This record gives sequence, structure tokens and C-alpha cells, in this order.
Amino acid sequence: NDNKETIRKIRYTRLRIAYRTEIVELAQELKNEWNYWKNSTKKIDKTKVLEELSDLLHFYLSYLNTEKQQLRYTEKWIYQDIEMFDLEKSLYTLINPSSAFIERTFAAMLYIVEYVGSNEEEFLQVHHEKWLKNMGERTREEY
Repeated sequence: NDNKETIRKIRYTRLRIAYRTEIVELAQELKNEWNYWKNSTKKIDKTKVLEELSDLLHFYLSYLNTEKQQLRYTEKWIYQDIEMFDLEKSLYTLINPSSAFIERTFAAMLYIVEYVGSNEEEFLQVHHEKWLKNMGERTREEY
């Protein structure tokens, strides 16, 4: 919750660190899909991937809000561009977020949602549940 009283203020650099921490957690959940030096694989935990994407989305939107950027959502552009993605390109795009490439960042997120066998509605449901959890119990705790 960005309105929660904390000992440290939200700053651009702290948001970037938080965002990058979440991209590492997302990449870790998808590690068996891109990890070329390891032969063992495990099944993707779709819920965990969607939860990590939800965290990533939160910090990306917070970053955009902090930078006072205007969101330009062009659904047609996103879905045309999503065909150019694969998992590695999606993760790479998310590593270096930019307000100049808002549509590409969302396209990369949507690609991963589809990659794990989900859709926008399910992702938004997971995102909403995570938000409710963060607004509820985590706001009351010393989280």
C-alpha cells in the first residue's frame, strides 16, 4: 500500500530496486523454461508466476506514477507486438522497464500470462486478490 506509513519514503531509486527484485523472482519461477545449463525441469506453478507478475505490475505502475507519466494503452498495438515475443525476449524486456516503451512492457507481461496457460481475466483476478491481501493483512502488519 503506497499510502501506508513507513520509515522510508517512496523514491524513484527504491521503486527501481523493488521492480528489479520482482523481475528476479519472476525469472526464478520460470527458470526451468530458460535455464540452458540444467537438465532437470519442474512444472511451472502458474499461480506463483501470476503472483510475481502482479508484484511486478504494481511496482511498474508505481514507477510510472512517480515519474508522472501518462499511460497510453493501445490494445491493437500490444497484440500485434506480442507475436514477436518469446519467453526470453519477454523477460529481457521486463528487466529494463522504460516509460518510453510502456506498450512493450505490457506486451511482455501479457506474453508471459499466455505462456503459462492463463489469460487476462485470470491474471487480473490474481492481481486483485494480491492487492486485497496487501491492502488488508499486510497493511496491518509490520510488512
